[in-house]
Amino acid sequence: MTNAGITADTVTHAGHDALDKASRAELDVLRGILETSRDACWCIEYDEPVDMTAPEPEILRQFFENVSFWRLCNDAMAKLYKLPAGLDFNEQSVRFYFPRNGDNENFVRQLIRAKFNMDDVPSVDKRHDGSVMHAQNDVRADIRDGDLHRLWGTVRDISAFKHAEQELTRQLGAMQDVLTALPDPVLVIDGEGVVEAANPALEACLGFDLDTLLGRHLDDLIDSNGGFAGLASRLRRLGSPLRCDVSMVTTAGHRRDAEMNLARSSDGDGAVRFVASLRLRDDHPSVAAMS
Repeated sequence: MTNAGITADTVTHAGHDALDKASRAELDVLRGILETSRDACWCIEYDEPVDMTAPEPEILRQFFENVSFWRLCNDAMAKLYKLPAGLDFNEQSVRFYFPRNGDNENFVRQLIRAKFNMDDVPSVDKRHDGSVMHAQNDVRADIRDGDLHRLWGTVRDISAFKHAEQELTRQLGAMQDVLTALPDPVLVIDGEGVVEAANPALEACLGFDLDTLLGRHLDDLIDSNGGFAGLASRLRRLGSPLRCDVSMVTTAGHRRDAEMNLARSSDGDGAVRFVASLRLRDDHPSVAAMS
């Protein structure tokens, strides 16, 4: 949906009476479409246009401090920001719902650099009850002779997605902390036998640094009957975690005998992974080098 009609010069403080009949009819049609849209639509207009030729810090200051007001916010916008029934969004303060903070300054910086023509731009807004809403915006603007007169667009609530992302990040951090603390080596291997992740205990046992371990094949690190293909085949037949004896190969080419527990997992996309945990049988590598 475009809001082109709202940016036309026919929309001025002179009001409806200054419009000819055709322009008035067109404005009424466009306003009706926007007001009944299920998308949350908004338009901010400046009584004091923002000087877009100024340095970026000054543009930021003017954007948040110059006098501005809601030119149009539809019912979907009022519902999204949880305005009480009977309260007109267009009479509320722009700064209450879109305050100046670090997130929103970054939001405006992105708009400045894109000349206010961007989609899916994140912002942090405030609902009428004061609760925070993580929003995603499509934004366009009316910039004439170097001055920003108004900007408009649509907004979507992505708070649930943001909270889920934050929870996944928290869970990932907690899992990484657990893996880091485990005294036994742990490997995560893809369906082809390539190492995707490992914990520091494996680094200490084999002498490899973690960056060197990633991307290597399991057969380069562990000597077992039939190699990775044999282990995966046995695991499939068994249908449960496989326990077996292996030799871990160090950077010096020595062996360290260990018991390995190998389990199979898959993600939502069906990608297969294996998790191998190893328990050393002794504290020192054997003196016999691997041929």
